[in-house]
Amino acid sequence: MKLVAVMSLDAYRDDLHRIYQEHAIRVFSEIDIEGYHHSQPSPATAIGWFGRSNSPAYSTLTWAFLADDRADDLLDAIKHYNDTHNLDHPVRAFEMPVDRAV
Repeated sequence: MKLVAVMSLDAYRDDLHRIYQEHAIRVFSEIDIEGYHHSQPSPATAIGWFGRSNSPAYSTLTWAFLADDRADDLLDAIKHYNDTHNLDHPVRAFEMPVDRAV
């Protein structure tokens, strides 16, 4: 089992929901995020996730617990989405192993 987390700009929310639906991911959690950046350059701004001023940048974080093969399929679909869209801020996704759950 894997925990898959996906972070994207809020503008891509509907596209991500469609990807989840196409991959039969019917249960996932989502939160809205306000990202800020205050004048000091950081690794986060280098990848373009946070606003460059005191104004927030709006994004979302979704996560789901998936079987290993379904997690692989989802990450492949997100990679394909990034590769086929001209995004200034690509969707970021990662998976973590779930070794034990109760």
